[in-house]
Amino acid sequence: MRVLLFALALVLAVLGCSDGKLNLLLVFWGDREEEELPPPSSSKDEPKSSLSVAKSSSSGKDTPIYSSGENPPALSSGEEPPPISSRGGGRSSSAKTDSLGNTYVDYPALEEGAKGVSRGWATRYWDGCKPHCSWLGNLIDTQNPKPWNGICKNCDKKNNEVTTYKKHPNWTDGLYWAGYLSVPSSCNDPTGTYACWDMAPIAINDTLAYGFAAMNPKIAECGTCYQLEFDGNWYDLENPRPPHRAIKGKTMIVMASNIGEDVKYNVEMKWGTSKGTQFDIMIPGGGVGAFNSFSDQLGLTVADMGVGYGGLLSNCIEGGLAAMGIRDGSHRATLEQWQECLRNECKRVFGGKAKELYNGCMWHVDWLMAADNPTLHYQKVECPKYLKDKYYSKIDTVPPPLPDPYPINGLCMIEGSVDCKQTGWY
Repeated sequence: MRVLLFALALVLAVLGCSDGKLNLLLVFWGDREEEELPPPSSSKDEPKSSLSVAKSSSSGKDTPIYSSGENPPALSSGEEPPPISSRGGGRSSSAKTDSLGNTYVDYPALEEGAKGVSRGWATRYWDGCKPHCSWLGNLIDTQNPKPWNGICKNCDKKNNEVTTYKKHPNWTDGLYWAGYLSVPSSCNDPTGTYACWDMAPIAINDTLAYGFAAMNPKIAECGTCYQLEFDGNWYDLENPRPPHRAIKGKTMIVMASNIGEDVKYNVEMKWGTSKGTQFDIMIPGGGVGAFNSFSDQLGLTVADMGVGYGGLLSNCIEGGLAAMGIRDGSHRATLEQWQECLRNECKRVFGGKAKELYNGCMWHVDWLMAADNPTLHYQKVECPKYLKDKYYSKIDTVPPPLPDPYPINGLCMIEGSVDCKQTGWY
């Protein structure tokens, strides 16, 4: 029957149909053929559609690229990507895969003027002091009590993690008074604790890095993270140097381990008309500043650590480049000469010492390209699991225990001033 119908259609086409109508008849015939075919049988081995396949989450097993070329431990698994940007024009956040099959997060580009995006600049330091966020008292807000959310770790002089707090010496079980005090900082007490060396910055790839920073309390609580995208300019002078141009478009995720009013917030930038916020990044060799236990920790002098504010790179700025025979020193140096000078400084101070510190200093050479106080755009993001794993104490994972029995005629006090029960931790 089909053969007869097809022959009839063909005769009609030849007698009076145009090419377009003939095509239409043939298409119509093909559609009818498909309708008459029985539906395919269901099979459990049938490939799933792209809509039914779950997106693979970031495994976090990507091996970061150390500046020195040494491979560090693998990233922690379970890293969550930041929220996908809804703004037009920027890169969307997605998981990328490297040559080894590991994945990492590709953060969206930050657009000036977009909601949540602000301007700022980065400075640097490493004083060795106990992190601000390792003090019990700095986690307390009696006006807005919050449950225990963890505390930043601290380390002893040999870089072993130790507890962040201890019982008050006047502790009296069940009688009049009990309390907890933070272990002192090495910057105030030679028996105190230090910043742990694995909080040095690390390169994940050529355009993404992780690290820790001191931030102003108006934008950050302890453990808050921000995305910094460097814009190729310099905070100190109008005309950027080669290192600033070399890091344009690079992204760094920083987590707040220190909070302080001395870190600037929303102030007039030196150049341009906009206001900006400072991020003081922890970089070994970045300068010991007003407080210092770092040189003693390493058995070095204060002078060994470079200029107090600016550290080893400021050694290059203030004469190191000129000593290399470069005319006008830092004003004429190429990118490669900036890197060479800082690389020599890193080797001088950290060569043959702790790998984490040496690699962190070399990160400033090879990833941040020896840039001095670069400007940036920033916005708040979710913290990568890698940074959380480096930040939170593995010893003090729960709040200090309430005394048992609780003092009948007194109080349990945190830092000698706050009632334990007013912290919101219990």
